[in-house]
Amino acid sequence: MNICHRVVRGCVLAGALLANVVAQSETESTQAEVARTQRSLQQNRTEVDRLLDLRMRHDLGLATDPGDKTFRSPAPVSTDAMERMHQELRDEDAATATMLERFNKLKTAAEQLKAEVDERTRREAEEQPFVTVPSAGTAPSRTSTSPPAPAGASTTENIASPPAPGGETAGAAGALDPVAVNATLDPLRAQIHGSTDHQRVAQSLFKAGQALMDRAVTARNQGQDAIGKELDDRGKEQLRRALDELSSLLQGKQPPYDALFYQGRSLELLFRHAERHENLSPAAQPRDYQRREQEVREPFLRIAARDVRKSGARGETEVLGAWGMAAQSAMEHFRWMNLHASYDATKTIRALTWPGADDR
Repeated sequence: MNICHRVVRGCVLAGALLANVVAQSETESTQAEVARTQRSLQQNRTEVDRLLDLRMRHDLGLATDPGDKTFRSPAPVSTDAMERMHQELRDEDAATATMLERFNKLKTAAEQLKAEVDERTRREAEEQPFVTVPSAGTAPSRTSTSPPAPAGASTTENIASPPAPGGETAGAAGALDPVAVNATLDPLRAQIHGSTDHQRVAQSLFKAGQALMDRAVTARNQGQDAIGKELDDRGKEQLRRALDELSSLLQGKQPPYDALFYQGRSLELLFRHAERHENLSPAAQPRDYQRREQEVREPFLRIAARDVRKSGARGETEVLGAWGMAAQSAMEHFRWMNLHASYDATKTIRALTWPGADDR
């Protein structure tokens, strides 16, 4: 019996504890719900107060919240003022319509003029004859309609040809391209629309002059001094034209590096031409020689003076950039060529003898 009483008492105590736990949980949930309801009520009251304040300010004609974009007149609007503003609006609408009509007329006229220009350009292109330009390194066609050579001009056929520069393909073995030698040109038959990019035109002219002078060196090595002189003169003309194209780019305070570099290289090739054909040397023309040397160095010196950057932990060391290093190398090459280009050890080597050479 005692055991049964103890079991019953344990069950009663467990039930009481469980009821207390459930009651406490329900109380906490109720309190949380009441807190949420109170916060919502407070927010609603705040919103109601704000709306009432806006309504009162609107009725009194006071400023509302900054987000309101409604236009309001600074003074009371009367009937006359309203009519005047309506009239101004109508006048502005009429002016806008007039300007829009003028714009449409001008746009139509511009499109018509553009169409006429395009049609005229197309018609002129069809009327102009085609200009056939032979590819580099190929011999001209025997059916060419070029004018006859002037009296006293030397023929250029059956002359040994130097190798073509820049990877060009030689036309025929042992035959010099007459187009590369004969400077006589056909009469003008058509206009060529050129480029306005002075840098690119100057670069093309420089490469053409350099290639002609390279071919002149090869011609002289083959004993064709007259052809070498003519090629050198044509290369000089191309280099002069390249300098003329660069003149507009070199007028600024800080010309582009590539324009200065091409100027220096063109002046260097013209310097070599003067050495070969104008008797330019330190012994014969010392003043002109020094002046021309300084002209060649001047563009490279300008590049080296500008293309300098700071180096080191504190930036105290100045080093040359890529363009500055290239300019310095060009000046060093020019100096070395002026000092040692005339060195030729061929005669000294051929004069060497050794015991028993005569016996052979």
